[in-house]
Amino acid sequence: MKGNEEIKIKVAGKKFVVSRWFYSDIVNMFYDKEIEGLSIKDGRIVIKTKAQEVKVDNKILHEGFRPLYSLIKRGWKYEDGIIVKSDGSVKFKHISYSVLEVFEENVYGNTNVSNKEVIDIGANVGDSSVYFALKGAKKVIGVEPLPNVYTQAIENVKLNHLEDKVFLINAAIGSKRGKLKVPCNMSTPISIGFSTLKSNGDCEVPIVTLSEVMKQLTEPYLLKMDCEGCEFDVILNDYEHVRMFEKLIIEHHAKFTGIEYTKLVDKLSKDFHCELTSAVPSYSKEEVGLLWCDKIK
Repeated sequence: MKGNEEIKIKVAGKKFVVSRWFYSDIVNMFYDKEIEGLSIKDGRIVIKTKAQEVKVDNKILHEGFRPLYSLIKRGWKYEDGIIVKSDGSVKFKHISYSVLEVFEENVYGNTNVSNKEVIDIGANVGDSSVYFALKGAKKVIGVEPLPNVYTQAIENVKLNHLEDKVFLINAAIGSKRGKLKVPCNMSTPISIGFSTLKSNGDCEVPIVTLSEVMKQLTEPYLLKMDCEGCEFDVILNDYEHVRMFEKLIIEHHAKFTGIEYTKLVDKLSKDFHCELTSAVPSYSKEEVGLLWCDKIK
């Protein structure tokens, strides 16, 4: 199946046109016994799971169901297009798997950002920016290159009433200023893996430098980077600005760039003590891993 292919299905005698994402999720989740059945209510598909019955809206038909269900089965509730954490502390209109990683798998640990300033490179749907703001950061600057995902991030920030703390930029990050062609409307489920290193599309966005983004801060504290490879360019070629932070959380992508992660560690060791941990189960920490770095006092 091609990425944008639409598929016709029939539920209780009613025909629907769905995306490949939705079709694939439903078939595989039936096979895995995560879905108990499908029905029709008020002309819409209803998915029955052990955790919740979900009335399918156009967003689910387009983006798929599994990312949403990954939260539902952990107690989150979905209604009227909004998914809400079980304790009511955060909610999202748009999600990718990064929401699960940040708010359920605690990928960023217990980093103390209370009353601190944060730059979030690779903001995606705004989940990490929202997370840092809810943890007490006084200001978060999020950078996201994909125009439609950037728009979704803005909506998520507003939904959580964090407009006074989180500020988003629709741009790519690099060691030198420039311009970049990116997809105008990338599917949210796969946007988490988007890399500016192999980008093409019909929308043009600026490439900004770390120094430009830092102009919006007075006391830079935490730099978080998850940009599928751009971290090598920024750290190796614009280190003078990286070293101005007190803490770094860097997801390295040596597997996809062909550059050993030790190149980053060698550079960072001038000013930081770094520890390497696993980032994703399917790769070793040397292939794709998280670098947790603290400024050497």
